[in-house]
Amino acid sequence: MKFKTTKKEINNGYEFVISAGYCKLQYLLKWESPIAYTTRAEGWGSDIYDFGNTAIVTGYAPFGNKPANYDTAKKYDELAKKILWDESLSPEEIKESLNKLIREFISETINQ
Repeated sequence: MKFKTTKKEINNGYEFVISAGYCKLQYLLKWESPIAYTTRAEGWGSDIYDFGNTAIVTGYAPFGNKPANYDTAKKYDELAKKILWDESLSPEEIKESLNKLIREFISETINQ
């Protein structure tokens, strides 16, 4: 179950906070569960995914110190989509492949 948090708490709690717009990483994060969410005046603002010293923030009002480049996000989300649709892979292989892609996405985004 995710908890409600604030932008300030997330920015203070992680070395890297990657921001990605709504549904920009829907396939890449499909098997991940957000640990927290933020709200705004209109309601839900974003979901926060925890990856050690890095958080990925997605939603209508994402924030962070490392914006996800559009082309990079699209590339990794398309690769994740191919993995998810590959019927020859077991659930364990899918999870392992997605975890590897997430690590690569984080590394590439941080180093841009």
